[in-house]
Amino acid sequence: MGTMERKMSINSVNRRRMILSYGRTVMFHLLLLSGLTFQPALAAPEAGVYEIAEDNAVIASPRTTLDSLLRLTDTYHELVSKDGITRENRERVNAILQQINKLFDLRQVPEKYRRNVGTETAIYLREALARFPVPPLEEVPDEDGMVAAIKDGKAALYRLPGTPVVIRKTEAGTFEGRYQFSAATVAEARSWYRVAKTYPYTPEQAYIAGLYEDYFLTPGPMIPVELIRALPDWMQQDYLEQSVWQWLLLLLTVVVLVGMVSLVFLLVKRIARGRNRLQQNLVNLLGPAAVIYLVINAMKFVERQVFITGDILQYSLLIAKIAVLTAIVVLIMRIGNVITELLLSVRQISARQIDQQLIRLGVRMLTILVSVIVVMEGMQKIGFSLATLVAGAGVTGLAIALAAQDTLKNVFGGVLLAMDHPFEVGQRVIIKGYEGHIKQIGLRSIRVRTLKGHELIIPNDEAARIEVENIGRRPYIRRDLDISITYDTPPEKIKRAVEILREILSVPETEEGGQESEPHPNVAINQPGFPPRVFFDKLNADSLNLLAVYWFHPPDKWQGLAFDHWVNMQIMERFNAEGIDFAFPSQTMYLAGDNKRPINLGQQASPSPTAAGTAVFAQDERPEKVATGHREAGLEYD
Repeated sequence: MGTMERKMSINSVNRRRMILSYGRTVMFHLLLLSGLTFQPALAAPEAGVYEIAEDNAVIASPRTTLDSLLRLTDTYHELVSKDGITRENRERVNAILQQINKLFDLRQVPEKYRRNVGTETAIYLREALARFPVPPLEEVPDEDGMVAAIKDGKAALYRLPGTPVVIRKTEAGTFEGRYQFSAATVAEARSWYRVAKTYPYTPEQAYIAGLYEDYFLTPGPMIPVELIRALPDWMQQDYLEQSVWQWLLLLLTVVVLVGMVSLVFLLVKRIARGRNRLQQNLVNLLGPAAVIYLVINAMKFVERQVFITGDILQYSLLIAKIAVLTAIVVLIMRIGNVITELLLSVRQISARQIDQQLIRLGVRMLTILVSVIVVMEGMQKIGFSLATLVAGAGVTGLAIALAAQDTLKNVFGGVLLAMDHPFEVGQRVIIKGYEGHIKQIGLRSIRVRTLKGHELIIPNDEAARIEVENIGRRPYIRRDLDISITYDTPPEKIKRAVEILREILSVPETEEGGQESEPHPNVAINQPGFPPRVFFDKLNADSLNLLAVYWFHPPDKWQGLAFDHWVNMQIMERFNAEGIDFAFPSQTMYLAGDNKRPINLGQQASPSPTAAGTAVFAQDERPEKVATGHREAGLEYD
């Protein structure tokens, strides 16, 4: 029984095994059939995922970073080695180069140069690694391995054995926490390649041969790669990482650029000839704008088509950027000139010379400020440190301020003159004792043309501090006319003289119904609120004084002098007709013994003068003697 039971149990186990084996076979065939049925639908997504992964940089660990370098450079070599960079593969090539930059810590490289530096570093490293045995990727630490190493107190980096290549965890920036080739590796990549290129490729990496030529010596899509490869061997020689044909194209580009810029400036000069200042300034904008456009496109051609690389590219970019930055500054200054001319074309501003100077100065200072900001920002983009630029600008500004403090004082004095408006160009002033007309108001000084014809130059700082008599702003010309008549003029004639003066200065009334063809000259001095004034005001020592005051409108010097001439002639003619004598400075001496002054006999000589200046002589002195003595002294007497 026992034996029979054991046989039955063995048979049952075998049957179960056969059933399971048969079941597995059926399931396998079912799965195989389903796989063959759905294979086209699954294959496309898998290929798409592979393409995306192939062109992407993964930097989660030293292993993925190293794998990304090998994979991306191999893909680039595969694309470019046969047909070069064409219009069909250009976008994918640019995408690969962009992904390659993620592999390197480029924070110490100026932003504009990072794309070229990152790609060049990848080529140097790949060419060098192809000549040294690279450890299997399984031996390179992955993310978990780095986490464990960091917990053990080790540094967050991995160095490829036997090489200077270091993959380090980035501590800050866009890729913080991920692994990139260190900044030191970027700096040493070229020198390591120069040493490594003397060694042969390892057998398993020999397929990468030609990667250096693919990148450094292959033209862009505009230049057929077949034409370049058909050039003689001497034109393919490499000098300073550029082949001879690249040097020749670079030189040709520079020559064409200089010729086109010269042609543009010649055309601008010819177009601007004979036009007004606003039109000239508008045309002059074309010069720096053309320089910016031509230089940028020339550098794009050199960088993307001739494919200049390395230090030569960086030096060329530096020169081009400085040229563009200079052209931008010139363009800003010329835009300021256009704005100035537009503002000055306003009628209210064009009528005031001092406002024109203020506008010119204000716009110029604004454009200078904008230019300084642009230069600082541009230099920072080129690669200069902002702190260095600020410190250098501060030291330079201090040195300039100390060296040009007098000039700066005059500039600020010009600003004060422009704001206070003490005078304008063309106005007549008295300044520093000189009388003349303002000829020019500049940033440093003002120029005055004196009445003698001399040119007086006064610094703005001094002109802003001293007193200035602005004759050109007077609303009228006032004349105080003193008319002296003799003391023996009777009171009636004095009254008549005053009446004559008032008649001369008044406007005669027209007869009823009458009409004058021209206004009377006295209208100029009979304005509302400014009637002429005539008075008998002083008893001088030797004359009687009549004062006539009038205000001439408008304040035109030559018209005023012509009116004064007319008034003077009228006074002379009218006073002579009335028998009114003008007085003049004189001294009258009286001899004792005339009808009004009898001689007092027996009286001692009295030399003291009388109130009227009369001298009384002693009786024993003869008049003839006295008269003779006075004639000898050259004195007149009555």
